Amino acid sequence: MKKSKLSITLVTSFIAAMALTACNDVTASKEAVVSFTPHGSKESISLFTDDVYNSYRKSSAGVNKFYDKILEVLIRYEFKENEFDKGEMNYKNIENWAKNQVQEQKDTAKANAKSNGTTYDDEWDSILDSHGVENEKGLREHFIYDKEKEVITNWYADNTNNAEKLKTEFIGVNADGTKADSKVKSAMPYHIRHILVKVDEASNSDEKFYKGTISETQAKNLYDTVTTLAGGKYSFAQVAGDYSEDEGSAVKGGDVGIMTNTATSGSLTMVNEFQLGLYAYDNLYDANNATSAAADVIKEGLGITDEVKNALPAAAVEVPYEAFVKLGDYAKVTADKDGNKLANGSDRIYPRNIIWNKYLNLHNVFVIKNAKCGATAFDSADPAAEFDNLVSADQYDATLTERFNADGYLTDENGNVIIGVRSTYGIHFMIIEKSMYEYDTLADYYTTKLPTDDGYPKDASGKPSKDTYVAYIESQSTEDYKTRSDEIKSKIKAFDSTYDYRLFEYLSGKVTFHYSESAQELEGLIDNYISNNRANNNWKQEDGLSKVWRTYTELLQRQEEDRDEWYTTKNSLNGNDSPKLTRLVSEQVAIDFFKLYDDPTTNKALYTKFAEGGDYYYYA
Repeated sequence: MKKSKLSITLVTSFIAAMALTACNDVTASKEAVVSFTPHGSKESISLFTDDVYNSYRKSSAGVNKFYDKILEVLIRYEFKENEFDKGEMNYKNIENWAKNQVQEQKDTAKANAKSNGTTYDDEWDSILDSHGVENEKGLREHFIYDKEKEVITNWYADNTNNAEKLKTEFIGVNADGTKADSKVKSAMPYHIRHILVKVDEASNSDEKFYKGTISETQAKNLYDTVTTLAGGKYSFAQVAGDYSEDEGSAVKGGDVGIMTNTATSGSLTMVNEFQLGLYAYDNLYDANNATSAAADVIKEGLGITDEVKNALPAAAVEVPYEAFVKLGDYAKVTADKDGNKLANGSDRIYPRNIIWNKYLNLHNVFVIKNAKCGATAFDSADPAAEFDNLVSADQYDATLTERFNADGYLTDENGNVIIGVRSTYGIHFMIIEKSMYEYDTLADYYTTKLPTDDGYPKDASGKPSKDTYVAYIESQSTEDYKTRSDEIKSKIKAFDSTYDYRLFEYLSGKVTFHYSESAQELEGLIDNYISNNRANNNWKQEDGLSKVWRTYTELLQRQEEDRDEWYTTKNSLNGNDSPKLTRLVSEQVAIDFFKLYDDPTTNKALYTKFAEGGDYYYYA
């Protein structure tokens, strides 16, 4: 066996020195320096001999290797000697499974040799090498240990004594709003849905905040989506199924699943505008949550520091419902009624693009208000003022009461406010199906039990509750519910990247370790190794959240600066200064453009504003 290979199996050179043999079998030249005695047993199991210990204890990765191998021996011992049978497979089942896996690899080697024109031996060696083992026995042991670890890990997470504690740590907040006790950062889970209407960003990144364009189809899609939601005839899920361009979630009624705050890699699982926009709305802009007992705990868990709060806008943007209606009206308008192009046919002054840039080409989180569009300010001394107040005080349609709440905001059929945001993909219309601020019910909501299981949450009438993540789909198939349950289990196991340490501490607690005088330091080194890794992971999570918030707030700052700029230019015909112009085109241009499309005969004077040297010409 090659000395250089240090795989995770018991048949490598390293683990061979940790064979499960009684201490009195160790030769004098290889004295056992670390051993353990299982509780209730007199058998002493040798873990490390002096030559192995001395070879690796000075290595920078030595403690890690010692930890890995101790965990491996403890798991292997639990299955083979303690006959572990509490999980979905016992040792005999696993051994048979591993033999089948080895046979599959042999079949693969044969197939690869035939298709690649190589020999079976070459392909077999390649497979062994890819798994870090030397021979068939090593490969079988590799598969055995992998499966043993998987089985006992799943059992540990599902065990009644551990499951509720793990779930509480995963959520991060107790039912009374206090912070959950944990050595790791919680996942702060949100269950969300969304509808995506795709819109590309401007090809020139310097102009993306104020000079974007949308197609006729995209304008119609935005109009159709919002007006259908507001009409009240269809549920959010039905509208998502019909209009969302995120195919993966559209078929599930817009269900995106459980969104967690994991940012240890320096990025989130979803685009910043989407995920951080939801966090900002729920934590800063929803007045219902301002006095929550858990507010500080949740903000800390989501990385919303005072610095982040101060860098974000004070409120969510209010986009008037009329803006979406206008997108429908303006969708195909690119010329006057006779087909004559205006201002040399510049798409910058197409009415749909003016509405798009003014109201929706914003990376802030927004809500949709039952209001008319704000006043235009083309002739104002301060034209930028037009873009400070997007909504007027006037209601757009008093009959639209079913889907607009008391604050005038568009909601789904359950009263959840529909939150919008523009990302690189387009406009997301989002629903928080389950917020962290519902912390007193989250333990039940994220149950891993099926509706037919004992212990599944009950509603007030004593029937299985429909208000759980598992039952959210309301399926007739037990398999569908199991898929949802497994997703929660997977999220709970994955939120702690140091999850193995829990298993290590559990199994270590079932034995008594013995250290020789020369290896006394090892116990402390391993404890420090675990503690330091947990601390480092927590730091990476805090640092990752800090980075994504900084990236997001800097984007919003750049957006504000770019959209607020104004300029003047020279009239090409008379040399005079043009009117004071904003980078964003005044909505008055869209209104006048549409007049020429609707009935040019009664608005002939407007043509002069679009002609060369006219006031509107300079926007083009």
